[in-house]
Amino acid sequence: VKNRYVNFISVRSNVYFVLILLLGMFLRLYQFGSLPISLNQDEAFAGYEAFSLSHYGVDSAGYHYPVYFVSWGSGMNVLESYLAIPFVWLFGLSVYTIRLPQLIFGILSLPVLYLLLQEVTKNKRTALIGMGLLAICPWHIMLSRWGLESNLAPAFLLFGLYFFVKGVKKNPYFILSAIFYGLTLYAYAITWAVVPLMVAFSCLYLWWSKTKFSWKYATAFILILFVLALPLILFVLVNNRVIPEIKTDFISIPRMLVMRDSEIKLSNIFNGESYYNLLNLLIKQNDGLEHNSTEFGLFYRFSVPFIFVGMAILLLDFTRNLRKKVYNGETFLLIALVSALVVSLMLAGININRVNAVHIPLLICITLGLSRLFDYFKNTKTLVRVVAFFYAVALVFFGSYYFTRYNDDIKDNFRKGAGEAVAFVNEQGFEKVNVDTSMYYPQLLFYDQTNTLEFLETVQYNNYPAAFLSAKSFTKYTFGIDARGDYDAYIIANRDSQKWQFSEADGYTIVEFDEFAVAYRE
Repeated sequence: VKNRYVNFISVRSNVYFVLILLLGMFLRLYQFGSLPISLNQDEAFAGYEAFSLSHYGVDSAGYHYPVYFVSWGSGMNVLESYLAIPFVWLFGLSVYTIRLPQLIFGILSLPVLYLLLQEVTKNKRTALIGMGLLAICPWHIMLSRWGLESNLAPAFLLFGLYFFVKGVKKNPYFILSAIFYGLTLYAYAITWAVVPLMVAFSCLYLWWSKTKFSWKYATAFILILFVLALPLILFVLVNNRVIPEIKTDFISIPRMLVMRDSEIKLSNIFNGESYYNLLNLLIKQNDGLEHNSTEFGLFYRFSVPFIFVGMAILLLDFTRNLRKKVYNGETFLLIALVSALVVSLMLAGININRVNAVHIPLLICITLGLSRLFDYFKNTKTLVRVVAFFYAVALVFFGSYYFTRYNDDIKDNFRKGAGEAVAFVNEQGFEKVNVDTSMYYPQLLFYDQTNTLEFLETVQYNNYPAAFLSAKSFTKYTFGIDARGDYDAYIIANRDSQKWQFSEADGYTIVEFDEFAVAYRE
């Protein structure tokens, strides 16, 4: 009878696992490519870099396979673009191909979080709660659907942590952990501080708990991580002018026009404003940026108390086990949380994507808080149903907004219609085109699929050198509307007061594309 009951529980858990995974996949796949509408400027630049490398072997600054893109002038992370290259090469440059890496790793994060929680808590219910929360989490749903390069970091940190915890018992997994931690460094520059802290504290804990492991795999872990980090170590030396740029046909370590290293400082930890800003973000779960969050919060606002309950649980369990000198896998969850929080406090400016290393650890805290709540009450089934009902209602409200009205709210920020306007200009064969400055030049590069070699030969900037370059012109395009100029067509902002300069009475034909319009004389 006991074996039948265990088998029944196991089958039911597997059914829940599949249902949660299918729900999570649906929430990330439904309207994929068209939600969010059009392209954010950073997303467009990441896509164009992938296009440049796959077609011409150089990035937009002319470097062969750089470890960090110059892009805007102060750089961009490379992992998103490199992962997109196979899709761009096979299917062409599009909104879909640049967003596929984020979608794939967003979906994979669901089962990996389940496996991590099951490994450290030995509790399938807790693992299912965590996976379920991630599946319906507004922050993660939004993150999985667009290609902001820094948003790959949470997935790779999660994979690195899971394989490290797994490697404690089966040491060969340390190799996979090192690979994912190493790749994380190319997803987001902030992880250059997060990963060393996580690894250092984790190794210190293994030493303190006298956990036995193979020195062969421990050495392999350190060597692999060092080899993957070495190009970025050289990058820091290059940009601190210790060594010159490194340029080869298969790898480049470029010097940025402006190095934004002032955005992260150890001294910020001793600034009370840093704590206020981070706590404010955790409580409000909204940074005012429409591409990062909505009024529903990161994890739904009513989850906030459980964040602090989960933190307390991790700290109390750690203190208890520390006193008893007993190994506990949950300590690695605390290490991930503390490492991310410390680095978040070092940042000069805080928003949701800048502190994205902390969000999955916070979601784990919510999971632990809810799990402990269910353990505390005897009538667990009723409580679980009540909590599930609240989250289901919250998801319905979020989904009814996100999948219907969200695109209208962000169409200005994401420059809706820019791609259609550029496509129309190319279809008509216009040779000299004047473009409104409200269109970011990487968006124009992306939609035009400009030949990178021609771009490098012709580009002129308004503010070179700068942290955020503004293009004046390249190939057939010139920025800044000049109605008296000798142009075949004008891409103008539909909301722009300059639109009156291109009236039909003056012989212009105006074709509108949402936020943009093309004006031209027959």
